[in-house]
Amino acid sequence: MSCDKCQSIKKVIKVPRDLTEAILLAKLKIEDGTLKYLGAGAYGDPFKRIASGRGWSDFVNNYFSCSSCNQIFSLHAETYHGSGGKLEAVKEIQGELSNDVYPT
Repeated sequence: MSCDKCQSIKKVIKVPRDLTEAILLAKLKIEDGTLKYLGAGAYGDPFKRIASGRGWSDFVNNYFSCSSCNQIFSLHAETYHGSGGKLEAVKEIQGELSNDVYPT
C-alpha cells in the first residue's frame, strides 16, 4: 500500500512523450529522496542510461521502491510496437533485476 509520499507516482504511457515524462518523474522522485532505484528488469536498459536522455531500447523495464513505505514501482513500456506502458505501483518484482545503479 502506497503512503502519502508516493501515492501520486503514476503515469500511463501511450506515446513517446508520456514515456519521457514518466522517466523524468521517476528521476525527480529519486533526486528528492522519495524513490530508490532497485534495478532494471528483463530486457530493460539501466535507468542511468534512459534518465540521461540517451534514448531507450525496445523495452523499458525498471524498478523502484518508496524510501518511506517500501512500495515497489515499475516503469515499463514496450516501445518497438508502441503498445505503451505505465509507471505504477506493483505488488512484486517480476523476474531478476540487473545490478546496475543510479546515483542518488
